[in-house]
Amino acid sequence: MERIHTIVIIVFFSLMEPISAETLPYKVPNKLAVETFQTEEDHDFLKGFREKKIPLLIRKTLGTEHDFVAAWLRENTAELNDYQLTIKIMQRGVHVTEDQFGWLKKEVDICAEILGLQKVPHVFVIGDTSMTADVVNFHDPMILLSSDLIEKSNLIALRFAIGQQMGHILCDHVFFKMLFSGGFDSIQIILGKWVRSLIESFIGKISNLILVDWTLAREISADRAGLIACQDLQVARQTMINFKLAIDVNKVKINPKDYLKQAKIVQAKRNVIYQKLPDAARKSIERWERSNQLASDQPFMFLRFHALAEFSESELYQGLWKE
Repeated sequence: MERIHTIVIIVFFSLMEPISAETLPYKVPNKLAVETFQTEEDHDFLKGFREKKIPLLIRKTLGTEHDFVAAWLRENTAELNDYQLTIKIMQRGVHVTEDQFGWLKKEVDICAEILGLQKVPHVFVIGDTSMTADVVNFHDPMILLSSDLIEKSNLIALRFAIGQQMGHILCDHVFFKMLFSGGFDSIQIILGKWVRSLIESFIGKISNLILVDWTLAREISADRAGLIACQDLQVARQTMINFKLAIDVNKVKINPKDYLKQAKIVQAKRNVIYQKLPDAARKSIERWERSNQLASDQPFMFLRFHALAEFSESELYQGLWKE
């Protein structure tokens, strides 16, 4: 996140001009609710953590009337966390406004309209030579789009990427992603090292395997929001692959069907191994497979492909476009 490339300045100026003068057609869903695209597993995990109570003894030590850990952390860390990240973003990126990146601002507004986002988040183009999109700040969210992603995408691919990040905002993922990825700096500054250690211990009791399950559920929720924004399953799946490989969407069209064949190669090797292993070793392999996804920038791609196709054929998705 801290890399700054001087060559990106040139890219910024070239990207000030619109990719296309035309606005792609789009439809606004009827009565879109977050529950339409948020997976049940995602919702249940977040609900369960929001209901985690601060032990009475610790609550007295902290001198707080808050009953719940998540609410207490939000209140005490949100503004400082946002302030710290905002400074870093301002040093590295360019704010998307009507006067600079006006065409991109229009796409952001369109995605917000499609997904029913009441407050359009700030968007920044960040100098980076990798195709990435992210959202930071759980109090006042900011969407970050890398200059490489902007340069190598077309409008509909950008709608998918922007829609994904808005999905994270609407599902309230930003705070919990920060918390479970070890973002405790603001906690220590405000509440001290002892409280930070306490929270780390509390978070540490959540199994990595549970976090893996939530990571998959969370990304599927965001993919669904991206699909609703771009409204084209083929484009959404192609875009996911292009982003993973950092390949120009306009120059290389990846065939999702061929890409999915890779999963069969992996499955065939897995089957050979499983036949030779005892039950205990199989369980160890399963834990390794799942935990390995936490280190991936684009986790669970094959599973997400299938999940997105299922969602596109569901009554929930199809019902969005009915009069």
